[in-house]
Amino acid sequence: MQRRKFLLGMGSLAAAGTAATATGAFSRTSATRGVSVEATGDAAAQLKLVPTSDYATYNSNGLLSLQFHGLNGNADVEITDVFKIKNQSNRNVAVFIDEGSASYAFQNGSGAAEDPSEAGSDGMYNQLANAGFNQNGWFDDDNGTEDINGPKALPSAYRSSSSNTTNRPSLDPSSYDHVLAPGQSLSPDWYIFDTPPDPDDLDVTGDLVILAYSQDYVDAGKGP
Repeated sequence: MQRRKFLLGMGSLAAAGTAATATGAFSRTSATRGVSVEATGDAAAQLKLVPTSDYATYNSNGLLSLQFHGLNGNADVEITDVFKIKNQSNRNVAVFIDEGSASYAFQNGSGAAEDPSEAGSDGMYNQLANAGFNQNGWFDDDNGTEDINGPKALPSAYRSSSSNTTNRPSLDPSSYDHVLAPGQSLSPDWYIFDTPPDPDDLDVTGDLVILAYSQDYVDAGKGP
């Protein structure tokens, strides 16, 4: 099904980033039709999430909350530039958006992965799929990539054993769209197909985790 643009600028995230030599995470706190994020782990200096729209507000705990309001009913909705992910470290960093264990990035191959999905069954994709909306996900229209939530961007430690052989030895921004050189940014977009007639019926919350990893992580045999 072809994506069509019905609404621009769904929301934004803003927080510090994750460690460059490991897989840090941003974890969500519950909000109706929304997301709040905070930085966890050794994070502040490496990756930054920049607000890019009026749909993002900080709550009293200093977390940025996304309210997904204004969706069209009976529509395929594409919402651009939900937030910006900026690499503010001095090395190349690869980025992966983990939206849940049921997302297609975690379904390749067979056997157990070394590390499971960080978002797990509470992931945004899983929760929407449980509500009957199993066509949703993340991409970046600016550079034409869906790598940021697909198998290419997922560290091999998180993939099942039969696909762990697909190692990429270099975090090369010119070869892989999910790799950010120092100072570079991604602006993830979100889509959902077949919204309900009354968008207020879409009352779903779910976790969204952003993983970031460096060449050190790749050299340790963890992927991408």
